Amino acid sequence: MNVIQKTLNYLWLHGWKYRAMERCHQRQVEQLRKEHRPLNVVFMAIDISLWRYQHLYELMAQDSRFLPTIVLSPCPLRENPDGDAESLRRFFDQRGIPYIDYHHGQPAYDIRHRLDPDIMFYAQPYEDLLSPEHDCKAFYDKLLCYMPYGFWSSTGKLSYDLHFHNMAWRLYYSTNLHLQEAQRIASNKGRNVRVVGYANADDYLKADHPSPWKVMGDGKRRKRIIWAPHFSIKHNTGFMPRSNFLWMAPLMVKLAQDYKERIQIAFKPHPALLTQLYDDPDWGRERADAYYEQWRTMENTQLETGQFIDLFMTSDGMVHDSGSFAVEYHYTRKPVMFVSKDFDALLSTQTDFGKQAYTLHYLAQDEKDIRRFIDDVVVGGNDPMRPQREQFFNDFLLPPGGRSVAQNMLDDIVESLNL
Repeated sequence: MNVIQKTLNYLWLHGWKYRAMERCHQRQVEQLRKEHRPLNVVFMAIDISLWRYQHLYELMAQDSRFLPTIVLSPCPLRENPDGDAESLRRFFDQRGIPYIDYHHGQPAYDIRHRLDPDIMFYAQPYEDLLSPEHDCKAFYDKLLCYMPYGFWSSTGKLSYDLHFHNMAWRLYYSTNLHLQEAQRIASNKGRNVRVVGYANADDYLKADHPSPWKVMGDGKRRKRIIWAPHFSIKHNTGFMPRSNFLWMAPLMVKLAQDYKERIQIAFKPHPALLTQLYDDPDWGRERADAYYEQWRTMENTQLETGQFIDLFMTSDGMVHDSGSFAVEYHYTRKPVMFVSKDFDALLSTQTDFGKQAYTLHYLAQDEKDIRRFIDDVVVGGNDPMRPQREQFFNDFLLPPGGRSVAQNMLDDIVESLNL
């Protein structure tokens, strides 16, 4: 069989499969419309840094048409699922929010038979990510929903055309540009996409943001810079390697020490970076843990591994090479630097929207560039890109319709199910 015939067979098979799934969804919707009962909604919580459904959960918890439940289900592939579960417990306990707990080594909670979900929200669109009993593959007969945890700027199959993207009932995307990418790339042409705004917009746009920054012993207010490295230090991760961590790790410690009278630095690593370092033959567990601890304990630094919105909004600038933060940090409208040895190659993976977001960054390839950003832009206040970032914020980052993102999602569900 030649390549063309194989491609046609693939397209026919998957096109049929996804059309059949859409018809299945329609039958489910029609049945739920007839039943006139509160809907069982399950939110899968796998990691606090990926939790994006807080405001939607709160709206549903106050609405008699829904019975929402949060289920803790850390990813077993991560280095410390017990630690991920503990972070989630603290978050929900502090807010008095009930949840189904995670118990390491015990059978997974039987969601299907004990909760009988009608609608399920997942944190990521990847199959084989969770335990088999909780994985999305086990629930394609339900109305599955997903909102990206990051503000996607890249294009391609991984972002828009995984099996989950085509099997889910609803994909809640950030902008019309993301919808257009789905229509262009996804096998189902993005028919299940609804534009509601970016997941974290509701939190960024609130009035008050308490400062999580360390109070310095001398009481002096220093400029606050975030360093947020990506995790893809290896070429076998499935992503285009973009992290500069291996060469930046000693440099950033040195900069923190050199500038200790003028700046504070928050080390905000990607959640998967620690696992990558544990597996790296030149690092390993002991060295990686010691490095993280150094950031936690140095006089003018801190380690941040959880929620980051308040950290962003109370900062003065950021240095990073993380994809989702390339757009997200623009909510602050503060200066931001992207580190890349091959910026043109990176831009080639981006949508037009992503290219706009990246070109609003100051760029760095080496230590000299980073020092210039600290000295001239953050400390010196020479920030010529500020007007362009303001325009980008107004054009793309505000939720549509003048409503919150959570309200836009709830309205879509209510309207779609005729509740």
